[in-house]
Amino acid sequence: MEKILSKLKGLPGVLGVYLVDSDGNLLYVNSSLDNPPIELSYALSSLRGYLNDLLDSTKMGKFVDSFIDGSVGRIIFNSLKNGDLLVVFASNVSNLGMIKFEMSNAIQQIENIR
Repeated sequence: MEKILSKLKGLPGVLGVYLVDSDGNLLYVNSSLDNPPIELSYALSSLRGYLNDLLDSTKMGKFVDSFIDGSVGRIIFNSLKNGDLLVVFASNVSNLGMIKFEMSNAIQQIENIR
């Protein structure tokens, strides 16, 4: 898994890569962010829960993926079939298309080894 996800961290502008299970447990982290990884993993899991509740209450289905744009960066979320969450933190100068492509490849590879 290290080899698969380290490729994402190597992309220009990527600041952090997190893999979190449905309970908020940190399964993988490679990050240059100053925030404690465990705190971010719980916040990411909680945010996914809120998004799931919102989608469920509006009958829009289950959470699959999303991204949040900030003034200097973005957070990209993708769900795996087993409920894990792959999250990438990136600067605004990063190539969103390339990140989404590599996230998709990483998810496929991770699901194939599980």
